[in-house]
Amino acid sequence: MESNTDYLNTIEKLQLEPHPEGGYYRQLYGNDAMGKKDISTIYYMLTGSDISAFHRLHGVTEIWYYHAGEPLLLYVIDMDGHLTVHELSPKGEMQVVIHPEEWFAAEIPSKKGFCLVGCAVAPAFSFENFELGHKDALLQQFPQYTEIIERLT
Repeated sequence: MESNTDYLNTIEKLQLEPHPEGGYYRQLYGNDAMGKKDISTIYYMLTGSDISAFHRLHGVTEIWYYHAGEPLLLYVIDMDGHLTVHELSPKGEMQVVIHPEEWFAAEIPSKKGFCLVGCAVAPAFSFENFELGHKDALLQQFPQYTEIIERLT
């Protein structure tokens, strides 16, 4: 089992910074001084009991790729209100596609270790297309998922 020092070393080695939805990230490719790109990619890491809070992207598709660590559960609520739970891990799925306007969140179910994923967004990610979910609004829209929304907002 890895210690907090190991997590901190990995965060430092990969030059990760806190992300507004939770966890840590670093953009590897995307928007720069030359203008908007067609795609952007990041490292994204959750540790222990961190969560990626429910959020959605407007007009862009995001693909999550498993790299290392503990299994990660990725919760996706589609445009019809159906919830799909994906396990990103060597024994589960190695990548998951999230379509525009779908709400999604993630957590490490064991609350131990860390999970490192890569995320690719096309067209390139912009915080202008990012919407963090509000608990009350999500509960009103999806009351059937109260427990998950309460935990991941």
